[in-house]
Amino acid sequence: MALKIARGQVTIVDQNDAVSLQAFIGSSQPLTQVFNRDTSAYAPSWAASPYLVLSPSLFVSGKSSVDQISSVGNAATLTSGVKAGSAKWYKNGVAVTSGQDSCTVGDAPAKYALTIKANHMSVASPQVRYAFEAVYIDANGLEIPFRAEIQFTQHLSAGATITAVAYAPDGVVFKNDAVATLRAHCDLWRGATIDTTNVTYAWGIKDSAVFTGTTVTAAANAGATTIVVASVANMEPGGKLKLGSGEYTISAVNVSTKVVTLTSALSAAAATGAAVTCPYYHSMLGAGWAHLTSANPRGVTAGWTTNEITITADAVLNFETFKCAIKDTDTAAGNASANKVVCDILSFSDMSDPIMVDLVSQRGFVIKNNGNDVDVKALLYRSGEEIDSAGTAYTYTWKLWNTAGTSVLKTYTGKSITVAKADVTGKGVLMCEVSK
Repeated sequence: MALKIARGQVTIVDQNDAVSLQAFIGSSQPLTQVFNRDTSAYAPSWAASPYLVLSPSLFVSGKSSVDQISSVGNAATLTSGVKAGSAKWYKNGVAVTSGQDSCTVGDAPAKYALTIKANHMSVASPQVRYAFEAVYIDANGLEIPFRAEIQFTQHLSAGATITAVAYAPDGVVFKNDAVATLRAHCDLWRGATIDTTNVTYAWGIKDSAVFTGTTVTAAANAGATTIVVASVANMEPGGKLKLGSGEYTISAVNVSTKVVTLTSALSAAAATGAAVTCPYYHSMLGAGWAHLTSANPRGVTAGWTTNEITITADAVLNFETFKCAIKDTDTAAGNASANKVVCDILSFSDMSDPIMVDLVSQRGFVIKNNGNDVDVKALLYRSGEEIDSAGTAYTYTWKLWNTAGTSVLKTYTGKSITVAKADVTGKGVLMCEVSK
């Protein structure tokens, strides 16, 4: 019998993380419907073409930015996708049967879209909620249930009164690079019809630092870094204000004394009663909303003065809310809503997977006996897949810090850089920041 002289042991662990699912429901019609009591008309009416079509979408981590809702899964063959027969629609918690209640449910190739050919809301029931649920099978055969909901609200119009109705024709979710832009659309409804004549539009983005104009209550000399104002409502550090011909950034706000500290000195003296305004304020939008213009686009590329704006992914960090204000400028005799402003809001979400930065070097990160430089490359990964391999989609900024992290020794730019051996004494900390 052989003599045992040594033994080795290792623990093998199989960890299969469940994939992350994000489900949404897109609507072909606004989330608000107007009912005219005088004419008994719905606007828009779901009972007339193009009807109301609800389309679910499913995004799966590791599946890039492709909608997976039409994929069909099979646990037996480890094929990932939606489990056959698991897709169900609900109206106010009650299961929807295709062919009943003026509803038709599509199959997998049709992305399970729900087509509604009737007005499901009424004066007595002014809200309706639809839900879609199904089961997703991942590549390991694991079954993961998911659900998404969408709600509609009906506004009651007494007749020729006006209201603003906003909706997103292309959806409200940015997912990785699936779409470059989304649209926000808002119309003025007069009774049961859209009115586009003699109206003025203003769009804003939620910004709590936008304040209503106020005045200086104590004279300040040129060179001063503080002013005293009548009201500090909505003023916040980092916000902007205009005083005379100068524009300044707020450093601090004392609510009790109403003293506002600026990051830079006044370029001219300010007399008592001088107007203090916010450069982003618009009377139609009110405080808390930054007026979107060509000079202040904030990621919105077009449509600032129309009924539709184009929003880029750069405008939405996690979650952003936009407001449309519409003014009826028709001053003809008999128009009870002349110069009246109506508003509606719309929110967009950024559901992009986080980008991970991996720094690699073929020579390693050790300089041995002053004999080599260090070549470094930044690799970007999202959902487990490398992106921007050419290094053209993003900007790469590098900083070499001293060991204590108190000063920057040198800066570099580019996806790939070389840290010369002369740049490092003892140790250095290299940091890469990726921006777009």
